[in-house]
Amino acid sequence: MRFSNHSILGASLLFLQIAWAISGRHILRTSNAERHVEPLLKTRQFGSPQQSFPVMVNALEVMQSEFWAGSNWPLGIDWTEAVFNTIEWAALNSITRYGGSNTTATVNEYYSQLLNFFDGENVSAVMNEKYDDMQWVVLEWLEAIKFLSAYEKSPQNQEYIRKFAHRSRQFWDVASQGWNTTLCGGGMVWTWTLLPYKNAITNELYVSSSIGMYLYSPGDSIGSPQIAAHHPKYLNAAIDAYQWLSTVGLTNSQGLYVDGFHIAGYQNASDPGTGNCNQRDESIYTYNQGVVLSGLRGLWDATGEEFYLNDGHTLVSNVIAATGWISPTQQNPAWSGVGSNGIMQDICEATSSCSQDNQNFKGVFFSHFTAFCEPLAVGEKEGTIFKGTQAQADVHQAKCNGYLAWIQHNAQAAYGTRNSTGVYGGNWDVPAADAACSSPPQRPAGSSDYRNKGIPSNWTLPGQPASVSNVGLIGTGPICPPNTTDPNTLGRGRTPETQAGGLAVIMALVQAEKSSL
Repeated sequence: MRFSNHSILGASLLFLQIAWAISGRHILRTSNAERHVEPLLKTRQFGSPQQSFPVMVNALEVMQSEFWAGSNWPLGIDWTEAVFNTIEWAALNSITRYGGSNTTATVNEYYSQLLNFFDGENVSAVMNEKYDDMQWVVLEWLEAIKFLSAYEKSPQNQEYIRKFAHRSRQFWDVASQGWNTTLCGGGMVWTWTLLPYKNAITNELYVSSSIGMYLYSPGDSIGSPQIAAHHPKYLNAAIDAYQWLSTVGLTNSQGLYVDGFHIAGYQNASDPGTGNCNQRDESIYTYNQGVVLSGLRGLWDATGEEFYLNDGHTLVSNVIAATGWISPTQQNPAWSGVGSNGIMQDICEATSSCSQDNQNFKGVFFSHFTAFCEPLAVGEKEGTIFKGTQAQADVHQAKCNGYLAWIQHNAQAAYGTRNSTGVYGGNWDVPAADAACSSPPQRPAGSSDYRNKGIPSNWTLPGQPASVSNVGLIGTGPICPPNTTDPNTLGRGRTPETQAGGLAVIMALVQAEKSSL
């Protein structure tokens, strides 16, 4: 490996593990290895990085010991595996940044595993999937490039970076073909295989993947034609994509992103109906509130335009309010848009009816939220990254510090869902599961919930067979009465998607606590 060897977590971290461990040990068995893991306390009152940091490391350890199979996460599907990879590279960045040299052995172990996913990823399959699926691949390898570029510049890692940059460029090039100006004046279509649907996630990903390519890709010396680093086409694509996304009317009265737009009367390219985005699907999903945040942060880093940060903070405030959060001492128990009791949830989680897709959504949100709230660089601009004034950095940090209590509240709730082997559940708001059986939260009128129930047949192109969802996508029906002892055993139960969500929210907490000091 490219890092020098030290003890796994160092003396200071070892002290914390011993101090907080319960007596006895668990043995975790997977297809690859048998590991001994110190069980953590079942309840924890977060309040400092000294408490949250080892919990983050443990969440990563459990993700790999329980779900990793040498070159991939076999229980995942193509896009969820790409998200796992993104979150774990970001976690290694956090471990190195906040843990220092004492964490080198931990970084070495998981760094080598994540490198194996480059060959374990089903590239040919994803290349033939939807435009949103392709862009998760762009983001995962850009995250790997960010880590390797910051912490090790060995010849071996430079070769990895070259390969990662090529894959990101390949997938961005194909995905960018989804940008279409003949319908709705712009915007990405979700896929070429169904009626045109311009949805929030595909367009948010286009903002984030495009600005990521501009900021972090070192160029592509493998592909033809070769392309230099920081090519302006990526910056222009991100600017245009956000301009369209923010003005087309994709937010509801709460300031939350709804799912997307159909075009009334569309038959084919020669008979496009109205040609306008005028049939809105009102479904609300947590990941639609998150992905654009990393794009907005990247647009600030590239341009220094403050409105990008302001738009991001407005969205975060809207999201927090829509979880039912009023203050650290007051939360609304009623469903509020993306949760209740101040805890982020997708509506399917209240009735244990989430699909594999939907179980991945909160992890996506907190991953991109964390990227948005990284402290701003200050000083004279050097290279591509814009550096703000100290006053701008202080304003951004003060706003992010204001989210800390909410993050702690959600991390506490997520941590409480861990089972005896340390695997996180996806239903963080356990009291809401009881209430949902007698009075389940209602979906907004005009929502199809295709992410859990499957793609409706009327989304199919005229003359084509009725559309059906891929195997494994469909969620279960509502399950009542809930298992009040552990509702996270219901439905799909605990999965790598729910574990990634736990890791992501704890990672957000570590950064928030460190940055507020």
